[in-house]
Amino acid sequence: MLNKGMVESVNVIGLTGGVGAGKSLVLSILRTKYNAEVIEADKVAHELMLPGEDGYLRVKETFGETILNPDGTINRTALGKVIFENESAREQVNSIIHPLVWKRIRQKISASQAGLIVVEFAIMGEEAEDIYDEMWYVHAFEEVRIRRLSENRGYTKERSEQIIRSQASEQEFVRRCDRIIENNGSVADLENQLAEILKTGDR
Repeated sequence: MLNKGMVESVNVIGLTGGVGAGKSLVLSILRTKYNAEVIEADKVAHELMLPGEDGYLRVKETFGETILNPDGTINRTALGKVIFENESAREQVNSIIHPLVWKRIRQKISASQAGLIVVEFAIMGEEAEDIYDEMWYVHAFEEVRIRRLSENRGYTKERSEQIIRSQASEQEFVRRCDRIIENNGSVADLENQLAEILKTGDR
């Protein structure tokens, strides 16, 4: 997984974790305290669905005009309905967008002048592991995640549990990552943990 040669002297961290684990808080700390450049895979995917982008053109070619708004942009509700109701369609969209996302992320890393780059993503995928110096897993106990989802997003316990079950298991995250970031306590606890990691340069 570690491949320092591809990114030369730049430290590239892959950051992942389940819903409610607190990835956004970790990103905020890394951005504000360590001047990290943050690249979020979901936002890159959204960029690729804008008119004229490769993702937009290929999705439009695959699904036709029925998924477009009157102004030509993609109607995400209409596309979401197609994907939700048809597993084959969902796989088609993923096969189109995912490779383009990681291609664009590689381009962003190559163009970056930052000393620390953090790539955040929720879906584990082996195809991109060679771009990271190290992969971090943000971990929080399930009951903590459910409480956060209730407080921050208004999710019911049942909905939170359903989303958690649909994501990779804790065992899978641990198996694929190099470092576990525990996020069950206070913001200060998390900041101290990150400070210790980044102070040592053990990445």
